[in-house]
Amino acid sequence: MTASDIPTFEEFIRPLAGDGGVPPDDSTPLSRLPVGDYAVLAWLDDVQSRLPAGVEAEITARWDTASLRDVYAMLVAGTDDPGTQIL
Repeated sequence: MTASDIPTFEEFIRPLAGDGGVPPDDSTPLSRLPVGDYAVLAWLDDVQSRLPAGVEAEITARWDTASLRDVYAMLVAGTDDPGTQIL
């Protein structure tokens, strides 16, 4: 994977913009995102489907504390395996 394959943070969170089209604050914990748990879970399910199980477990364990910026950092760190894509 090259650096050009990794989306920017803004591209990464764009699906969570909600009806207003404004992306959520990057420090908001996953459990408090305004789009709701179901939308966040569906988004994460799609993102996590191509990542190691350890990343998924860490995101789940930190549901109430991990921010979008934290999740992005975990996912980008999880792309060390060639061929892994997060989006």
